Amino acid sequence: MAELREEELRQQIAALKAANRPESTRKEDNSSQSFWGQPFLEEIDEAVVPANFRELLIESFDGTQYPMPICKLSTHRCTSVEAATDSAATRLFLSQFAANKAKKLEVANLFHIKQASGESLKSFLARFNTATVRVNDPDQKFFVKAFQKGLRAGPFSDALALRRPANMEEIRARAEKHIEVEEDQAERMEADNMHLKGKQVEENPKQNHTRVKQTKHHFTPLTERRA
Repeated sequence: MAELREEELRQQIAALKAANRPESTRKEDNSSQSFWGQPFLEEIDEAVVPANFRELLIESFDGTQYPMPICKLSTHRCTSVEAATDSAATRLFLSQFAANKAKKLEVANLFHIKQASGESLKSFLARFNTATVRVNDPDQKFFVKAFQKGLRAGPFSDALALRRPANMEEIRARAEKHIEVEEDQAERMEADNMHLKGKQVEENPKQNHTRVKQTKHHFTPLTERRA
């Protein structure tokens, strides 16, 4: 994908050069006029793209992320371009999107995280791990207690009760087998449901056909008098 992008970039540069190259009949004094409509100087336009060039991909800011990383990125300097940062504009930018900053959590907040009914162990573990990253005090002892309290009753909660884990890393390691069992059971249930639905579709036409046959034998007597 990167090689195709590089080749496309080279072709675009070559096309720009061909479109803006001055004709041989023009005077040398007027040759610079062909670059008046270009955003780059002639020496930049004629620069050769290195063979090992890699395009810098930066995620655009859409207003939902925390703005501090964008501001830090704007202060970085490189050898060819120097970016100047306006401190007042930076402060306004940060205040505008300050609400997007991820709020830090306390250990007590983890005890309110519960595994929802029907939520898989994999989903709950991922959600709990995401919350622990935002806690200022990474105390594994409280992490384990909060996880066990929020975990729904089942085989995995029984296993943790019999042999208490020391930290979240041990919980993640022991959860792998239980997650595999859950996923396997979910696949089997889905396959059984599909098979059951297929049977119902096959049986319904037969039932409807017998009902039609039965209704043919019932006649409504005439109650109107003859004229």
